[in-house]
Amino acid sequence: MRKRLLIILACGLLASAGCTSAVEQRTFSEDGKTAVAYQETLLETQNKQTEQIAAQATGGTLDNPVVIVNPYGLSPLSALIQFDTETAEPVTVIVKGKQPQTDLTWTYEPSTSHCLPIIGLYPEQKTTVQLIVDDMVKELEIEGQALPENAFMAEVTIEHQNPQPNQLIFTTPSSTGYATGYDSQGEIRWILNVMMLWDLNLLEDGRITLSTNRLLDSPYYTTGFLTMDLLGHINAEYSVPGGYHHDLDQLPNGNFLIASDDFSGSTVEDVIVEVDRQTGAVVKSFDLKTILPQDQGKSLNWTAKDWFHNNSVDYNPAQNTLTVSGRHQDAVAVIDYDTQELIAIIGSPDGWPEEMKKYFLTPEGENFEWQWAQHAATWLDDRHIMMFDNGMYRSKTEENAVAAEDNYSRLVVYEVDLEARTIRQVKEYGKERGYTYYSPYISDVDFLGNDQWLVTSGGISWLDGKINNMPGSLTTYDRMEAYVTLIEGNQEQFEIKIPANIYRAEMIDVSKTTMTPLESGRLLGSLGVTAYQTEDDLESKLKFSEAQPIEEELAAKLTLTQEQDRLMVTATLNKHDNLDLILAKEEEVRIYPVQTDTQPGMCVAVFNQPKSPDVATLIQTVSAEGLDGTWHVYYQFNKQLIDARQIYRN
Repeated sequence: MRKRLLIILACGLLASAGCTSAVEQRTFSEDGKTAVAYQETLLETQNKQTEQIAAQATGGTLDNPVVIVNPYGLSPLSALIQFDTETAEPVTVIVKGKQPQTDLTWTYEPSTSHCLPIIGLYPEQKTTVQLIVDDMVKELEIEGQALPENAFMAEVTIEHQNPQPNQLIFTTPSSTGYATGYDSQGEIRWILNVMMLWDLNLLEDGRITLSTNRLLDSPYYTTGFLTMDLLGHINAEYSVPGGYHHDLDQLPNGNFLIASDDFSGSTVEDVIVEVDRQTGAVVKSFDLKTILPQDQGKSLNWTAKDWFHNNSVDYNPAQNTLTVSGRHQDAVAVIDYDTQELIAIIGSPDGWPEEMKKYFLTPEGENFEWQWAQHAATWLDDRHIMMFDNGMYRSKTEENAVAAEDNYSRLVVYEVDLEARTIRQVKEYGKERGYTYYSPYISDVDFLGNDQWLVTSGGISWLDGKINNMPGSLTTYDRMEAYVTLIEGNQEQFEIKIPANIYRAEMIDVSKTTMTPLESGRLLGSLGVTAYQTEDDLESKLKFSEAQPIEEELAAKLTLTQEQDRLMVTATLNKHDNLDLILAKEEEVRIYPVQTDTQPGMCVAVFNQPKSPDVATLIQTVSAEGLDGTWHVYYQFNKQLIDARQIYRN
């Protein structure tokens, strides 16, 4: 289902030849109008909380420490412990698990004032926490808060024979749920209660990355990404003009490489940008439409709008290359980072024209198979690349498409010689598990060292006992599940099963994470200036004097909120509705046409709010950048001009 949401911001009409004096003399009254409701972002709220927490976390002693559970309200199984000592002392903190192998331990640097963040509390039950200072041990009993709704418990399907200390498996949601951390017993030891998506990365400085919780455009493009800690404290929020989706990689210079979009065009998921870590500015951009043909190598998932569907980004310093994963061309593209020239395509050459064949590689060795609809393509060094081969259809033609019950997904590792233009398959796992391990979408692979691999088959769904061949968000199902499997060589060492679809999973040693709760967070970057038209692009000028007052029924469908860097329109629309949002003042008129695809998100559906096949709730954004002054809010709904009786001030 497609809907067209036309957002028109009328910011005054520029005087020009041919304009009538009536238009030039437009005036707007503020009488009886209310201000657009202001909504604080998480970052704004947290910066206020930081001052409150700093005032509260003081004056504790080892015998009687100050304990604040979930200080920022986002991480229910976390706490902050404060106490002072007369001399500078290091502190070891042990959060006891239900089994000795699930203890979590941190050692903090010597200080006289200790403000110690911890995670790993059990929900709604007492957890023993030991504070060790010199030869003294203080034991506390701290109760974690309740889990949020749609928190999914994990079932251990293969017990861990040799769990490593301090390690949790962190997952991010796809179908529903929240970013969650599981221990080797399948217990939830960390969780967020706010929707944050995509890849949870552990950075070199010990912080993690996740998406913001702010939707920029349907179905799942967020305003940007966060660096934060496990306490839920945001270190920095990065706003990006094209938003953020799917994946992020940190470059050797500290900057971030992210999957993004260009919303001024007619396609999605085909832009990658480099974001300066210190400023948030976009310093480099890759438009895949200028690098790859859009209408070649089509998979059976291909659409004109989502022709590539990039789901991973990886920078290889040994090659100085950017590698991207195009699910809808069954292609992994290797691109020169400096020149942006295409170097190679990893994938089947079927369906590609002769002039593109020079970019493909020649398979060598036995038991070779190409990947299909792949995810998480990542170089291990300058010659080996791993990915999750989803295997969807395993063909570009319907007549050769493999049915779900005959299919499989797998970890695959290829050895690639870019100079000789050859490729060899050197490792796989998952094929032997058949359709029960088959995920037609999402999923992940990670190399942990010492021939250990974490394989996430995250997108399994069933209906009436039969495996589905479509992403769960796009089909009917009665059961969802995901497996996170630790293998050594090809031997399974540990596995959990989660009764939901998950986007990715990471195994992280939490003792290597950094938590800095009393620092203020920063908003970096920008949403940019939203592209706009003028009234000259309309068939006729807007007659504000003829606008009708908004009726209660329509007002219930439309919500306009203001955040520090944007206006956000939430509209519950029938598929045949047309909506224009108009912001007007005397001097100028701006028109923001926004075309929105309301079909559910393929990779994550957590923002979807299904009403019926004919109705959807949409969220659209207009950047506040360049919108200074006072604006009067109108709607044009199905060609009728309506006065919303609201004012936006920026």
